[in-house]
Amino acid sequence: MSKTMEQRTVKEVEGKITRVSTEGRKIEIFSIPEYLQNQKGNDQEEIKGTQEYIEKYFPIVKASTLSLEDEFLKHEPETKEQRKFKNALISAIKSGLSDFRAQRMDAYFDKEGNICFKAGMKPAVRKLSVNDWKRVAKEFLPEKESRLGTTKERIAFLGLLIKYLIEEKGYQVSDAWKAVCDQSKDLGHYADSENPKYNFEDTGSRQVGEWCDLGNTCKITENDEAGCFSLVGGSYANFGDCYPLACVDDIDFPYDVYVYSVGWFVLSM
Repeated sequence: MSKTMEQRTVKEVEGKITRVSTEGRKIEIFSIPEYLQNQKGNDQEEIKGTQEYIEKYFPIVKASTLSLEDEFLKHEPETKEQRKFKNALISAIKSGLSDFRAQRMDAYFDKEGNICFKAGMKPAVRKLSVNDWKRVAKEFLPEKESRLGTTKERIAFLGLLIKYLIEEKGYQVSDAWKAVCDQSKDLGHYADSENPKYNFEDTGSRQVGEWCDLGNTCKITENDEAGCFSLVGGSYANFGDCYPLACVDDIDFPYDVYVYSVGWFVLSM
């Protein structure tokens, strides 16, 4: 084969698509994330609100499957943060949880300034106040009852993430709790993560299961009490042990722009 020629093939390896590029004697192998496997290219036009779009960008969070009998909830908290999260999760389960859909990755602004979802874009930071996020979340897909997710729903989401790490990724129970509650550098983009960028990564980065962008930006959630909001998790500017995924802080000024944060969108089933 001529050194100037390039041959590309796509094949399935252990259920995941891999793109193999050979040029001369140089071989490069690229793993294509699951959420992009069926995408025909980054420039493919996607119709917001179609079932295909919803399935791609808003997977189901099976919150109703959480139970006080779950094995991972028998874990005895080892830190203050674990104890706080466990109490919040038990309270959420007792209050009753329904399934919902949550954003797979962070939102971005298109050329017209509209909120959209797509991998490989700059996250939609630095422009919207907390109250603006509440408004645009409701306007995003009103036919699917789009809105900011509640802090209780985010707690349930993280509880399911702990279960996933144990059941699917082989984490020890104590290590899964630590990864979500105490030190999250291996689950998202933090200042002390592997290969930190010291700036916002593009959307769709650092996939864990079905979810991306677990760090990189803080997530804005709405509390059950009207007019109250929270910041959950941490951003690229934080260390994973200072603002782990389970960290929840009250927002005191909803008219302010929290520049390292984005809204966390959910849809009804």
